[in-house]
Amino acid sequence: MFGNTIAIRTLCYVTFVTLLLTIGATAQDRTPEVRFITLDDARRNANTAGAATSNLAQLAVDAAKYHRQAAQADYFPKLDAGFLNLHYNKFMGQTIQLFHREAAVPLFGKNETAFAFTVTQPVTQLLQVHQAVKVARADEQIAKAKGGQLAAQTAENVERVYFSLLIAQRHQTVVEKKVEAINSTSQLASTVAMAVGNVMEHEAAFLAASKELVAIESEVSELTESLNALMSFAPGTKLILAVPEPTAETISLPQARQQAVANSAEVVEAEQTLVKARAASKLSKLEYIPAVAAMGGYLNQQQPVFPLLPTDSSFIGFTATFDIFDFGKREKTVSERKAQVSMAEANVAMVKQRVAANVQKSFLDLQRSQKIRDLTRRLAAGYKESALENTSVQAETEAEMFQAELDCRRARTQLKRLIDGR
Repeated sequence: MFGNTIAIRTLCYVTFVTLLLTIGATAQDRTPEVRFITLDDARRNANTAGAATSNLAQLAVDAAKYHRQAAQADYFPKLDAGFLNLHYNKFMGQTIQLFHREAAVPLFGKNETAFAFTVTQPVTQLLQVHQAVKVARADEQIAKAKGGQLAAQTAENVERVYFSLLIAQRHQTVVEKKVEAINSTSQLASTVAMAVGNVMEHEAAFLAASKELVAIESEVSELTESLNALMSFAPGTKLILAVPEPTAETISLPQARQQAVANSAEVVEAEQTLVKARAASKLSKLEYIPAVAAMGGYLNQQQPVFPLLPTDSSFIGFTATFDIFDFGKREKTVSERKAQVSMAEANVAMVKQRVAANVQKSFLDLQRSQKIRDLTRRLAAGYKESALENTSVQAETEAEMFQAELDCRRARTQLKRLIDGR
């Protein structure tokens, strides 16, 4: 009996220790990972995670390239082959009686097997094929110009979320200091006599600050998860962000305008649309030219389809077709294409003017944001060197500095996007 009791106690002890170890291991596994990252690290990880976006852009370019290659294939001859095998249930011909004699004259064989092989080379249609290839090549250039825009969006999102998280963390520090100050005042007031109205005011201020703290903590958590998702980090990973160095890029306004007009995706699309309109105009004029093609072929009859003809033969020749009268359709189509060319030319000029105006506006915004950024950094540096270090005032100043840096980077990104055509 005593031995059974010891065994039961030992078993319970082992089970209890096992449960404690399991709970401890589970708690250790659930401890969130802490990672220190820089802005460059975030960009690299986001570029790796954003391979699907780059793949989508490349697929669009590939589709346009294949369409252009398919159009170019019309330059070459078309090879056709045909096979025929028939069996008729009746004699396909007539019986002729001549001088009391009957002779069967077949028009078709009762069993027919034939094979035909033809080659057709367009001649005048090559002019139309050339214009169709121009249209396809213009679509390919448009796809390439638009593909760069998708890749640039990921880097912009990372930078925006990164600085937004830095700003939110500094705001969280400010609110935490505010809650601590109100809590300290309330504890001090509880040791001395205080009017009921003042106590209520302290309680209301404490509740308002606590509510603000909950809101800013929720914002920090949301931004952290957004940045984790962009970098493909595990959910719940805590991020320690390094403070990026201020950007320092200089470019002249004339140079920015010139590069923006040369690289703009909008300008590329407008110019390629003009190319397509001119090609369509030429295609409408080519409708007045007869469609001429050279043909050649070979026919083999194993069981003659036409018994009166040779069992095998070959041929070569030309075909030509032309619409003599179509009630003015070609004339109206030519006029329509001319109007579309004029519209495309006007659109190119308008798009170039709009891009130049946007570059000038972004350039001025960048200059203004750089000046504000430099002033806020000087102010933050002054607070850091003073006795106010590690206070809510310094945290608030750093938040303003990060916001000014974010605004500056946004203006720089906008200008760079215009210059690079993305």
